[in-house]
Amino acid sequence: MRFEQIVGQRNLINTLIDVVLSNRVSHAQLFLGSAGYGGFALALAYAQFVCCTDKQIYSSVNKEGLKADSCGKCPSCIKYEKLSHPDLFFTFPNTTTKAVEKSNESASFLDVFRNYVLSKNAYVDLESWYQELGVDNKQGAINVRDANTIIKNLTLKTYESQYKVNIVWGVDKLQIDAANKLLKILEEPYENTLFLLIAENSELLLPTILSRTQLIKLSPILDEDLTDYFMKKDYDDVGDMVRFAQGDLIKALSYNSDEKKEYRELFIQFNRLAFNYNSSLNEIYKLVEQISKMGREELKVYLNYSLELYRECFQQGELKIDNLCNFTEEEKGFKTNFSKFITPKNLLNIYNLTQKAEVEIMRNGNAKMIFLTLAINIGKLIRNTQNK
Repeated sequence: MRFEQIVGQRNLINTLIDVVLSNRVSHAQLFLGSAGYGGFALALAYAQFVCCTDKQIYSSVNKEGLKADSCGKCPSCIKYEKLSHPDLFFTFPNTTTKAVEKSNESASFLDVFRNYVLSKNAYVDLESWYQELGVDNKQGAINVRDANTIIKNLTLKTYESQYKVNIVWGVDKLQIDAANKLLKILEEPYENTLFLLIAENSELLLPTILSRTQLIKLSPILDEDLTDYFMKKDYDDVGDMVRFAQGDLIKALSYNSDEKKEYRELFIQFNRLAFNYNSSLNEIYKLVEQISKMGREELKVYLNYSLELYRECFQQGELKIDNLCNFTEEEKGFKTNFSKFITPKNLLNIYNLTQKAEVEIMRNGNAKMIFLTLAINIGKLIRNTQNK
């Protein structure tokens, strides 16, 4: 992947270019930011640039806003474009599946992962990756077998490039025993090795990992960069997509997705029943039974999307900002009415309850009890608003 294929992030890219051209490449770098900001894509383009044998260095910033880029044509670049370079390694969250029932590690899914990355133009996220794997209720992780493979791969000499590069995507899913195995190689790396770690949540990273890496923070993509990208791709509803995205390309691409429509319908049904929780317990039981059949990662995504929808309702009711999410006319009617009950007095509590539910889900809590409790508690909050 070349830098010119990255959406936005030009200031950061040019800083990375300066680092490479001045031979100040750190052996372990952590790209931190939401998946849709492009951390994986940027790490991949950066690795390709580092290993390119015919770097294109421009006399001034070119029309793409770049100081330099990989050539895309040398043998190294061609192999990087296919994700098949012998000195490029990938590590990523994984779990047992129907195809790999035991002793799972990243190497077990390498072909699947390469095809997945290419299909997404390197803008990858855990939700769609887990769907690709078919994890059901399981949670992906980077395990000890992955750590051992990393160490084994990086003890070998390079085949073609100056550097052996290991891209570790989802390092915030690194198990503690696996992290402990990697600490030494991160602190005392083998010669000509480059670790590019990618994470969304720094709070889930071990301090010992953070202290051994150079932090590279990605910012939300500028609206004008997203607009330019979607205009070139001839998308409809570009303005709405960009406003909905809040700087996140993957979120923008989900604007018209069937999945989001299903989540909105579930959100509406859930909150209608919650509002009438005293008289709707039987219906709530039936709904949470249905919800509990969803996979844990899917439940996490739904709860996060619910937070967006509560925020949308609050903005409409309190700030008179409307239609940032792609609601149908019927959904807009619900939103208009429901917005009256999302106020500064209860929004924070609703957020806290929803986030608590997400934590409990990810800790393998009972989904039925979690969502039943959530419905009743949210119902109490919004009914108390009505009664005041």
